[in-house]
Amino acid sequence: MARMFWLFANYMGHMLRTLTLSANNGPAGLPPLSQRLYDALTMLLRPTTLLLLATCYVVYRIVYKLAFSPLCRVPGPLRARVSSLPSLLECLTQCTNDVMVRDSRLYGSLFVMEPKKVAVCDVEDCRTILGSHAFAKAELYGNVDFMEPNIFLTRDAKLNSQRRRQIGPALNKAGLRRMEPTILAAGVQQLMSRWDSCVHQAAGARAQVNYYSDMTLMSFDIIASLGFGMEHRSLTTGDRTIGDWVEKTFALMILQMVVPAVKWWPLRRIVGAVLGKHVDAFFAFGKQAIERRKLALATASASAEPRPNDILQQFIDAEDPLNRIKMTSSQVITETIMIMLSGADTTSTSLAWTIHLLMLYPEHRQALVEQIRAAFGRDQLITYEMAREHLPLLEACIFESLRVCPVSTNLPRVVPKGGVTLQGHFIPGGYTLAVSTAACNYNPQYWPDPARFDPARFLRSNPDYDTNRHNLMTLSSGVRSCPGHQLVMVEMMTTLANILNRYDLELPADAHYGPHNLGADGLPTVMPRTNHIAMIPKHPERDCSVVVSMRP
Repeated sequence: MARMFWLFANYMGHMLRTLTLSANNGPAGLPPLSQRLYDALTMLLRPTTLLLLATCYVVYRIVYKLAFSPLCRVPGPLRARVSSLPSLLECLTQCTNDVMVRDSRLYGSLFVMEPKKVAVCDVEDCRTILGSHAFAKAELYGNVDFMEPNIFLTRDAKLNSQRRRQIGPALNKAGLRRMEPTILAAGVQQLMSRWDSCVHQAAGARAQVNYYSDMTLMSFDIIASLGFGMEHRSLTTGDRTIGDWVEKTFALMILQMVVPAVKWWPLRRIVGAVLGKHVDAFFAFGKQAIERRKLALATASASAEPRPNDILQQFIDAEDPLNRIKMTSSQVITETIMIMLSGADTTSTSLAWTIHLLMLYPEHRQALVEQIRAAFGRDQLITYEMAREHLPLLEACIFESLRVCPVSTNLPRVVPKGGVTLQGHFIPGGYTLAVSTAACNYNPQYWPDPARFDPARFLRSNPDYDTNRHNLMTLSSGVRSCPGHQLVMVEMMTTLANILNRYDLELPADAHYGPHNLGADGLPTVMPRTNHIAMIPKHPERDCSVVVSMRP
């Protein structure tokens, strides 16, 4: 780099001298350049002078950032104050949540991530930020142009509130209770049918399964069945078409958010050729689902048949109770697809992390299995309400898993005009706050021994239960809390209750991570994770296998 800079500076100096001499000796009528100006420019473009000026600029930037910038008193590394590049490189090469937990231990619960971005890792501060529409989503959410504004991407507080009023009834407890037969059929009943088949075909009635892969397909099937009004069984058939559409749509969405230039020609054509056709097919599939449903409704009206109980129908019927506004067909398609993007992968990954943690801590798994089997027979189908009533330890294990291994990453919010003061530090308006759910969940001020998987934190008998539930940040908080959190709990409770009731689980003999693999803190080492749609296991094909057999 230094050699290239030196050659460039020499070349520019040579060009200036050539142009100057040409001007001094050129045609009549051209005024000669001042010799003093020529000498000054020549000196200015000497490699040593340019190098000195560049050095002075860098020193100025460092001094300004350390002593005079609005964030000069906020803790954080020097590299983060000078450039956004280190943060971007870490995001691309490392697990975001691990980085945030590490840096919060080094710098505290408020620190500089980039020249105009601050990480927030304190639960109360995060609750303040997420609890108000004044802290809007970052501008990158508005970069997506291939779908209508929706509950996930919109930066408009009014639209977000209206959409929550419209789709809320579909995702509350009453709405999900009506959909539970579909959830169970596409979910844990299909999963158990597959695992039963694997066990019966295996030698010694012990089959090795990959629970991450199976949970992923199962979750897609649940949302597809609810959202598109059809029985979808990719876990059974192996048809990953909708799953592939989801991945390609999410990839295009993230690409437009982070690199807006992909929306312009010629990159748009290149990206469209790779991803666009899958996205178009996904939206066309959603349009066909709505058309089929409307046709079916017209037929049902004539025969007085009951209306279907699924997300598709709930979204078609949804209206804002304040003004009776309904969603258009295009909006229904977009919101259904967003439920797929934001819900299916996060739920399946949360299930995978919970199983992994239970395998790392056999004492908790055994206590949970005993509680389940004391309440239910092996072949009994356990519903959500049954699990809620009889299995308090299961709910506690799920909440603790969401704390230890949150699937969400940073939630960027923009400081409103006038700025905000956090922990005694003033953050100017227009700067970005990166709310870290992972660092909040590991903040020792709120969570003693935070790295330990300890479900007792969330038992209702624990005097700190209400406080701990209030401080759990994985599903967000306030006006932007996860609208599908009840669906997440229904899926997780019914799936885990039934498989732990029906099967005995054990780790394969060659498992890399288990109770035997302890870290420097004396705790079982959690398998590595990486950034994706959700915070997924880094090597799921290697680390997410268990051996299942039918319980006695």
